[in-house]
Amino acid sequence: MKKILFAMPLFAMLLVACDPIVDEISPDPNVTPENLTFELVAKNQGNNNIQIVPTPSRYVKVYDATSDTKLAEGTAPSVQVAPPNKELQVYVTTINSDGSITKSASKSIAVTEYTDLPAIYADVFGTTPDGGYGTTTWTWNTEAEDGCWGNGGFLSNTGPGWWVIRSGEIDGQVTGAGLPDDGLNGWFSLSLSGVQTSRGESGSVKVSEDMVQSGWDVGTIEFSGTIPLLGIQPNQGNARQYVYRILKITEDELRLCAPEPGVTSGGGTAWFWNFKRK
Repeated sequence: MKKILFAMPLFAMLLVACDPIVDEISPDPNVTPENLTFELVAKNQGNNNIQIVPTPSRYVKVYDATSDTKLAEGTAPSVQVAPPNKELQVYVTTINSDGSITKSASKSIAVTEYTDLPAIYADVFGTTPDGGYGTTTWTWNTEAEDGCWGNGGFLSNTGPGWWVIRSGEIDGQVTGAGLPDDGLNGWFSLSLSGVQTSRGESGSVKVSEDMVQSGWDVGTIEFSGTIPLLGIQPNQGNARQYVYRILKITEDELRLCAPEPGVTSGGGTAWFWNFKRK
């Protein structure tokens, strides 16, 4: 599969608007909250590509109604909702000619179909014959030259480099960490509907093309409710690790990395996971 290179805050990705750059202060008369309305227009029924059309027509800023995060702005801005979100709930604001700001009531729209998403979705979840997203299942990459798990330098290593745990040592490591079902026979599956693991846990997952260093990582994966095999921070009392940098994702291989807390620069301690398709 092709390599992919998600800045997707709150997993709603802003699309480039076609509007020219305009002064956001409306030359029109002041508008009241009751009169500032908008429509949410999906590409088709349930689609995740949604245009915000204000009435009356004027320059607006669009905010996520649950977090107050700005998603887009313009005279007819567009937002792309990324999985696993099932709804877009937003409000808009506008700056009146006298400098005052008017905020509208919020509206929501259900999302059931995801199209035009970044290539990383197809790489992580796989695809189905009808063009949708599928399920991928991963286990330890016992053939990896740099082992299955271990640590190394953040932003420099692309796999275990300092302390390297190979296939014959994994079962001992997972038992010591209190995760005996994460050994060589362990697995986890990824799909838009959730994560399943060999330890009997389930949860959800989000992916994006958000990178920390071009050429080193290709995206981000965030787990909720569960973790991948041996997804812990050993030097932090085996605390569970939920956010990972995707270093490599192909049809057969998945490499993840997570720096230790507080590590942001190259060379700091990070942990690495090498998985293969089951």
